[in-house]
Amino acid sequence: MSSVETEIEDAPSSYKSEVWQHFGFPVTRQDDGKKITDKTQTVCKHCKTRLPYTTSNTSNMMCHLKRHHNNKLLQTPSTKRVKEGQTSIQRSFAATWSQSSAKAQEITRCIGVFIAKDMRPFSVVDNVGFRELVRVLEPRYHIPSRPHFSQEIVPALYCEAKAKVVDGLKKAENVAITTDGWTSRACQSYITVTAHVITAEWEMKSFVLQTRPLFESHTGTNIAGVLKAAIQEWGLEKAPHSTAVVTDNARNMEVAVREAGLSPHIKCFAHTLNLASQAGLNVSRVSRLLGRVRKVVAFFHRSATATAVLAEKQKMLEIASHKLIMDVVTRWNSSMDMLERYLEQQAAITASLLSTEVRKNARQLDTLDSNDITDAEEIVTLLKPLKKATSVLSDEKSTTLSLTVPLKSMIEQSMTLDEKDSTTIANMKAAILQNISGRYSEVHNYLLESTALDPRFRSLPHLLPEQREEVFHRLMDKSNQLQQVCLCITNYLRICICISMFWLAFFVMWVCVGLCVCVCNYATMLYLPTP
Repeated sequence: MSSVETEIEDAPSSYKSEVWQHFGFPVTRQDDGKKITDKTQTVCKHCKTRLPYTTSNTSNMMCHLKRHHNNKLLQTPSTKRVKEGQTSIQRSFAATWSQSSAKAQEITRCIGVFIAKDMRPFSVVDNVGFRELVRVLEPRYHIPSRPHFSQEIVPALYCEAKAKVVDGLKKAENVAITTDGWTSRACQSYITVTAHVITAEWEMKSFVLQTRPLFESHTGTNIAGVLKAAIQEWGLEKAPHSTAVVTDNARNMEVAVREAGLSPHIKCFAHTLNLASQAGLNVSRVSRLLGRVRKVVAFFHRSATATAVLAEKQKMLEIASHKLIMDVVTRWNSSMDMLERYLEQQAAITASLLSTEVRKNARQLDTLDSNDITDAEEIVTLLKPLKKATSVLSDEKSTTLSLTVPLKSMIEQSMTLDEKDSTTIANMKAAILQNISGRYSEVHNYLLESTALDPRFRSLPHLLPEQREEVFHRLMDKSNQLQQVCLCITNYLRICICISMFWLAFFVMWVCVGLCVCVCNYATMLYLPTP
């Protein structure tokens, strides 16, 4: 037999590899027309190169394609066959999830948590960048509309969180609350109530219970209504204990707490420090000094040229490149920060105001002389203990009630007049001392007991010996009363257990008697002859 022509036969459809789109088996036709397929070798359809072939081994063909026909290989579409009724991988990833699917619901809930925890607006789900981010992370997920989050997802999350908070408040033995009023940028007034508890694991937890708008006047009666509604809604009544509350020193808050029946009422010591510091800063000499510094700082904030010159002078004089700070009326420590920054940048400020670019626009500015600088330095030194006390009280991870008396005593000692004090400092000390000394008289004993229970201050070094003994005696009396209560409860439980055991024994005896009667009757019926 002799071959007359050679042709290429495609591989069977059961061969899945993509190389079979480029290779086939050589076919030889004899003179009588009979076709013979040689499956021991393959032929490239592009260059007619023959390669040896063994069953299920396509490595040499793939290497040939990558080496000589790589462009053809990249253009080859996938032709893997899929069984009927089976979805391909490409179609699986291209299909959009239904909103009722578990994975879609989980992602939707996570977006709701993101909006709630990060306080993002509901419109974030319509932002182009956010939608593109979600599309890249999960192409099969379709973001629901904004109303879906505002009307369903976030309210559901609120109900879920509220149920957990209510359960935690019920388990707590005592609950204290803090409340304050504030005004938004849109001039809308709100009242916020926060609860604080200590868990069974001695871990302090705080929950912001509610923020309610207050459309009426901020009278004590109206605020008391908000507090009563919050206590009832969240189940904060812990009989026989009353609910302690912390507020600022405003008169309306004092009236509101009294009408709501909450006690003890503790005034926020950080707010007390703010009021005392404001009293010191309102001394006429200090107030004028702050006003002059404020004008200089406002000038540099308003003038781009002056700001650029100041940065240049800072580099020239090798002073830290810090911006000047403008104080805020309601934050006393911002006035101290403004003075500190001015003293730090004093040389650069003076050089900038004397430069030709700035001098013509700064003619009306009244800079500080040497006496003013001395007063400013002494004011900063005097206010440092108050700022440090404010920072200590700002801790949110531990209770700070026991710090009130030691810090107040420390501040009163630091405000004691000294012969070396200038007139300005003496007036400031007198104003601060007068403002802070008369506060907390109604809860002084309560604060002393809290301080004595703190291991850091249990020796009460700021009190006289007889005062310390009085505080310790009060604590011992309360401890004995608590022991008596515990003893009464223990005895009550013992009596209940004894009564329960008695009735249990009586029930067992009654059952045994009943069983004996039944057994006797059965035996009588079984052994006695019937008449």
